[in-house]
This record gives sequence, C-alpha cells and structure tokens, in this order.
Amino acid sequence: MDDTTILGGALNQLGQTAKQTAKQAIKIPEEIAQDLAGQVGIAKPAASAEDFGPLRQSSSEASEPKQKQWQSDEERIKFLKDLYGKSDMSQDGSLKTNKQATVEGKKPSEFQEQIADKTLEEQKRLIELRNQLHKDVYYDPTFNPKNPPAGGEERPAEKVEQEKNKEMQDLQQKEAKKPPPLAIVREQNKTEMFRGAAG
Repeated sequence: MDDTTILGGALNQLGQTAKQTAKQAIKIPEEIAQDLAGQVGIAKPAASAEDFGPLRQSSSEASEPKQKQWQSDEERIKFLKDLYGKSDMSQDGSLKTNKQATVEGKKPSEFQEQIADKTLEEQKRLIELRNQLHKDVYYDPTFNPKNPPAGGEERPAEKVEQEKNKEMQDLQQKEAKKPPPLAIVREQNKTEMFRGAAG
C-alpha cells in the first residue's frame, strides 16, 4: 500500500464531511425561521444560494416554494386582531350586549348576562360599583392591610416580636456609639504619621 493514497483518501473524506456540515449548518437556521414564520402566519422568503457566498447550495436545494407576503396593511391588522382577540368593550366605551357577544363567538360572562337587560348608563354604573366593591373587600384588605387600632390588645407573639425588634435597635445604637477598634484607627492614621521627606 502507498501512504500517499491513504492520506489522500482521508483528506478527501474529511473535505466531504466538512462540506456536508457546512450545508447543514446553513439549512438549520433557515428551516427554523421558515417554521416560525409559518406558525405566526407571515411569509419569509427562502434565502437564495447567493446569500451564502462560497458555501452555495445547489439549485435544487434553493428552489423551495415561497410563501406569500401580506397584500396590504388591512390584512395584517385583521390577522393581528383575530390573533389577539377582541375586547368586551366597544370603541365608544359601551359594553356589548349578549347578542353582540355571542355573534362574535364569545360567550358572555355571568355578570354580563345579569346586566344585559339594563341600559348602558346602568351597566356602566354597575361595573363601577363591582370594581369598587372588589377593591374595598378583596384587594385593599389583602395587599394593603390597615394597622390594628391603638386601644386593641396585642397577641403575645406580636409583643415578643416587638420586644426583640426594640432590643435589636437598642443594640445597634450602642454599637454605633462605640469608638472604632484601635487597630482600625491606627491604620487610618498611619499615612498621616509617616509623611516622609516631602512632608
């Protein structure tokens, strides 16, 4: 056997493997982008072989079917509105009735069913009252609790906790009044004590 043929064969195989790896590395991000574009509903043109310079693909690989772009802004806006849904409030600020809500494909909530026979002004007033009640009964007591009245009795656990806090504060005040240790003072004053020849 000839050593040059073995070496040449190994180098040739290594070159082919590198070319295949480069082609795959180019295809993977492109395929991911096309999949994502397909899921979102937008079209992304396939990259041409010229975009990749020396790592060009063959013409059969580059000729993939291209998806359509949006024809107009209205189509894009309509798609986004369908994607994110419609609110229960119309643009003029009034609530939609049961009939309007079911026509759009949404089931009205129980509260909307209860106030459907009321006028728009009554509906707005009831919604405001409902929101105020929610704030007063649920939100404020949960997230902004009021302090107990001054004349009320404290529980023993609270008393112990307050005493511990007071002791900790007293201890911190005493520590703050203490002079710093002598070693720290000497280190701070060291540069001032030995000024050198200039000084």
